[in-house]
Amino acid sequence: MLPKITELEFDIEQLPEDLPPIGKSFLYDFNQGDFVLKDGKLVELHGIESLKMWIEKTMRTERYRFRIYDNTEYGIILEELIGMNLPRAFIEAEIEREVTESLTSSLYIDSLESWSFERDGKWMRIFFRVNSPMYNTFDMEVIM
Repeated sequence: MLPKITELEFDIEQLPEDLPPIGKSFLYDFNQGDFVLKDGKLVELHGIESLKMWIEKTMRTERYRFRIYDNTEYGIILEELIGMNLPRAFIEAEIEREVTESLTSSLYIDSLESWSFERDGKWMRIFFRVNSPMYNTFDMEVIM
């Protein structure tokens, strides 16, 4: 006698076929340290612009530094690399690893590629390409 295949249960991880839309966020000026206002109201971001703002905010947040994120893995660990006498290639590889690990935890980011780094005095410009299941591919530049 053959088993009834239609009655067997399988434990298969279901991936969302359609990702829910990204909620709105608000434009933040990291140079000024404040939200951007237009006609006295916060400037809303939607879609890919909201995802870009989330990426930049995540990259600028030091993991484990703020109590609001205590029970999360939000942000990246970067402060301990700054000021250390380490080869530049090592620091760039660590930044790439940290950022990739943090950002690919989002359902909206599949992978990051095409990395490049530029030193500008005490600042570093980080360029990379984001592969997203919802927004295909777009380029990012973050100054840290």
